[in-house]
Amino acid sequence: MKGILVLILAAAVGYVSYQYVYPILSDSLKFEKHKPAGEVAEEKPKPKPKKEIVVIAPPKPVMEDAPKPAMEAPKPEPAPMVPKFEAPKPKPGEFVPPNFDPIEVATRNWTVIPASAFPRQVTLKRDLALQMKIGNNTASTQFKAGGSIFAVGQEGTNILVSPTATSPMRGKVDINETNLKDVLTDIYEKWKVARTETLRRAHEFKLTSAERAKNAPPPKAGATASMGNVKPSRDADGTYPLLLASMKSGQVTEIKPETIKEWGEPQMNDGVWTVIVKYETQTMFGKFDTEAAAHIKDGKVQKWIYTGSGEEVP
Repeated sequence: MKGILVLILAAAVGYVSYQYVYPILSDSLKFEKHKPAGEVAEEKPKPKPKKEIVVIAPPKPVMEDAPKPAMEAPKPEPAPMVPKFEAPKPKPGEFVPPNFDPIEVATRNWTVIPASAFPRQVTLKRDLALQMKIGNNTASTQFKAGGSIFAVGQEGTNILVSPTATSPMRGKVDINETNLKDVLTDIYEKWKVARTETLRRAHEFKLTSAERAKNAPPPKAGATASMGNVKPSRDADGTYPLLLASMKSGQVTEIKPETIKEWGEPQMNDGVWTVIVKYETQTMFGKFDTEAAAHIKDGKVQKWIYTGSGEEVP
């Protein structure tokens, strides 16, 4: 009986120790409490993670800097104002010298030399042999550089040359193989001076004639008629039948009715009627206006003279 009581007391002590002492020891020693077999510990549901609502702030407006004005390139300094040269205007009645084109323009860069420039003696710049066939024979002649020869014509930029101005023997050389350009340029420069002087004299002649006519006393009535020195009559078209007849008769050959540009008024000078005509004439260096005066007395054309030089017109 005593043994049974001891067992009961030991069981009670063990139960109490298990229920109350063991948990304290297991917690301090980190032991897991024994669970009966088959008892499944219910896992507590894990708390759902709270959804964090992220509030995205609207993007802040980017403050762009105001565009800076483009820097303009510095403007170049204006060129100094050079006053335009203006030729002084001629005074009333003053002679104005003509402007002449360069000889290259007059000859179209040496491709059209007027026929009146030939024949012209020139100097060769290279040796040249000329040949001419006469029947069954051949005549030839040699020219050395620096020798003289005659330029008698032109074919393009080539010059036809001959031993003399009238020889039938011909050769062909480039214009630059002769000194023809220099020869014609020298003639042209001298011609421009002479031409300007001729025009100046013609201008003075016209002024003098006009002044004489202005200051001349009026002719007495019937004086000219009795002398037969009547004023030349003029047709409605401005021409003078007496002057046209003089041209057609061959008294003057350089002046043609179709080349006349202007018919002047009759002027009485020292008992002679003069009528100035302006016409176009062909020269070595092109066409130019020329003036001539017809001298008329007693109803006849005595002569034609250049108003500038006073020489008689052929």
